[in-house]
Amino acid sequence: MSGRPEKKQKIAESKEEAKVEDAEMKDAEAKPAVEKPKVPEPPKELETDAAPISGAKNQETVTFLTPDTTLNVLSSANGSILMSLNEGGIQHLMAGARASVGVSKGRYMFEVKVLELVHVADPVVQGNNNNNRMSKNVVRVGFSTAGSSLILGATADSICFDSDGAIFHDKKRTVGSLRFGRDNVVAVLLNLDEKSENANTVSLFKDGKRVSQPQALPEGLKGKTLFPHIGFKNASVHVNFGPTPLAPLPFTCHMVQDAAKAHVKVTAYAAPADGKYDVAFPVSLPDEGTFAWLDMFLEKNPTYTELSDRMIMDWAQKSGVWKNRGYENKSCNDKPEGNFQVKELDDGSIRKALFSIAPLQSRNYIVMEVRGNLMKDTRKELLSKFEMPGFKKTALVVVGEPTADFKKKTAEYTLKAKQEASDRAFKVKKMEEKRQKMVAKQAKEAEKKKNKLEKERAKKLAEAKKKMEAEKKKKEAAAAKKEGEEEEQKDEEEEKKEEPEPMEVEEEDEEEETVDLLSIDVFGVENILDVGAKTPLFKEFGHEDWTLMSLKFELHILAHAFRKDVNDSERPGIPLDHLPFYYQKYFHKNLTTKEYGVESVADIIKLVSDAVYITPQNVLDSQLSEEMETFAVFATLTEEARRFRLLRIDLGEEDAKLKIIVTQAPKSTSPQTRGLWGKGAQKGAAKGSWDRAPQQPPQAAWGSKGGQSGKGFAAKGPQTPKPPAAPALQKPGAVAARPPAAVSTTPPAVRPTKPAAKGVVKGKGVVKGAGIIKSAGIVKGAGAVVAPAAAKGAAKGAAKGAAAAAPTKSAWPTPTSSYGKAPQTTKGATKGSQPYGKPAGKGKGGKDAGKGSWGSVAGGKAWGGKGGKW
Repeated sequence: MSGRPEKKQKIAESKEEAKVEDAEMKDAEAKPAVEKPKVPEPPKELETDAAPISGAKNQETVTFLTPDTTLNVLSSANGSILMSLNEGGIQHLMAGARASVGVSKGRYMFEVKVLELVHVADPVVQGNNNNNRMSKNVVRVGFSTAGSSLILGATADSICFDSDGAIFHDKKRTVGSLRFGRDNVVAVLLNLDEKSENANTVSLFKDGKRVSQPQALPEGLKGKTLFPHIGFKNASVHVNFGPTPLAPLPFTCHMVQDAAKAHVKVTAYAAPADGKYDVAFPVSLPDEGTFAWLDMFLEKNPTYTELSDRMIMDWAQKSGVWKNRGYENKSCNDKPEGNFQVKELDDGSIRKALFSIAPLQSRNYIVMEVRGNLMKDTRKELLSKFEMPGFKKTALVVVGEPTADFKKKTAEYTLKAKQEASDRAFKVKKMEEKRQKMVAKQAKEAEKKKNKLEKERAKKLAEAKKKMEAEKKKKEAAAAKKEGEEEEQKDEEEEKKEEPEPMEVEEEDEEEETVDLLSIDVFGVENILDVGAKTPLFKEFGHEDWTLMSLKFELHILAHAFRKDVNDSERPGIPLDHLPFYYQKYFHKNLTTKEYGVESVADIIKLVSDAVYITPQNVLDSQLSEEMETFAVFATLTEEARRFRLLRIDLGEEDAKLKIIVTQAPKSTSPQTRGLWGKGAQKGAAKGSWDRAPQQPPQAAWGSKGGQSGKGFAAKGPQTPKPPAAPALQKPGAVAARPPAAVSTTPPAVRPTKPAAKGVVKGKGVVKGAGIIKSAGIVKGAGAVVAPAAAKGAAKGAAKGAAAAAPTKSAWPTPTSSYGKAPQTTKGATKGSQPYGKPAGKGKGGKDAGKGSWGSVAGGKAWGGKGGKW
């Protein structure tokens, strides 16, 4: 009975839960669905329709006056179409034209339509410079102050929009609009209405649509009268000042031509009284403040246009033309070095072009040639260029006691030059301090990471060393056991052979002293060629370590050499993007990322960051001093990096593995180096073998393991050469034997013999007359041990062949070395053997020889039972 109340309670609770769930479902259905985020709408247009102009309007025609245009501007009859010259080097310079009417109040606009973009021929670039490879098409539209530079955007007195979608002001470029090009109509709107929300702003419209948000005017331009200004290069434009726009805006706006008279200012230049423009030729002494006087003259007389090499240099700089070593490094103002690496700019073609254009334009000139105006012939040539009736020529003698204002101006120039030099030195000092801090920080982080990994490395190294020692002992035990069995087998074979001549045998090599490289502190090594037991520090270097060590040295030398060659405080090193170019320039080889298995040049620098690094200015610099007593530090750094890399690999870091491509030739796989070397030969060859493999197999003794004696053979002296044997007969289908080499009948020079190494018979390396070394003649490990069957069969066959006088059956020439007499024809050769015995001979010796002797040469069989293939 007690269980019934509990059951009723549970049923009641389940009903309550069901009610709650139903209520939650109803609430969820009542909630609205989540709306997708809407695309943000463009900012609301704050410009409104312009109110009608009350009062008098501007009656002066907006045009371009000659003094407010650059020398390379050509205008149409009505002045609305402008184009630039495109030959003689002028195509590399910007053209500029400022309108004659400026705006000081209100909101007004003007339009420019791009008629064409002229693609001129590529400049003839000298050297390997690609900075001036193509003369770019540029169109700029904006406003500037009266009397400012005609190159729009080059000074703080102007602001403009660029055809590439940028805004220029005081040589600074910022992105703030969309691009425009040929056949586009762009409108520049200047809002100086203090009541407008966009007061003191400038905007750009393309084909009647806004492509730039209102840009605030710089502080230096606020409150000044701003004149419409056009800048272009290799282009032709049509300028519309109104009153009717070519592409109406979303709102009505008055144009400059239709502006209120109270809102504009008109520029006017008075014509000369006699109708002739002045061409002044200053006569002054060099280095006596001539160009400082010229700057003062131009400030007082803005209608004069300077003609000089300094003017061309300044024009090119404001036009953005690249110049080698920059514009600050100049040795002379009168004749500054061009060094643009562009033919027309460097060979004086542009100067000739400008002096050809100048007499055709009605304006005042001042020809500043310090040296030329002092030389009669040069002065006469310059005067002849202005023989036109509309010019008069005046000489200005600038010699004597300077005026007070000139002294004041000179002092200002001197102070400015000193301040600029001080600023540059301070900047360089700060950069060096920052570099030192960065280097110290990198070194601290590297040391911290190294200490962290060293703790883990110690344990892993100990375990690895213990494992290697165990494996080494195991291998040594197996090798000792195998050598003991071979020695017992050899003793049994010797008992069955004929007793050979007694031979002296030296003792085996003693165990060499070894050194543990991992236990050595690389930075404490005094001699990298011998860290102990005559072992070099770089013993374990692989191809990647040698490659990285060479790269460290080359980049270290390159960083210091470039800084010394440039000798420019503003160019402290090679930019990362230019590193492959200068690497090829200095070392005459390419620096490619593929060879180092990385994706970029920055990744290459990371591989050798212990020697060189990239500064925050993205410039290559060296971690090491310029002057070092020894270059052993590169081997030390490479060994330390190798150990650190192996440690990271042991810890499972896959990115620590290098992927450097091997550029050396691969190991030879020819039979002479792969198949003819046995176990003993490889061991002996490391200590006493000749410097090259034998060329004629019959001249050397080949053992049961196919090896040549690695420790060298002792010679018995030269033998008298015999005439070459006639080629042996072969059966049809047999493989041709090796052709006999031509042997001179004149006794050859005695081949110098090397002293017999330990473990080799002295002076009796070959049994005289037999031509084959017997097993008793070579000790264990010498590299050539004759098999038992081969020794018995070959010796017996050779003994019989020694008495035969039929050398014509041999396919090999008589050996000229000091190995005793050559083997002769015998019946103890395997079937098909050409060098020894008859071609079809069968005998006991041949049977035995098939197990361990020479085997068949002509038939292409193996030399010995266990030997490699020929």
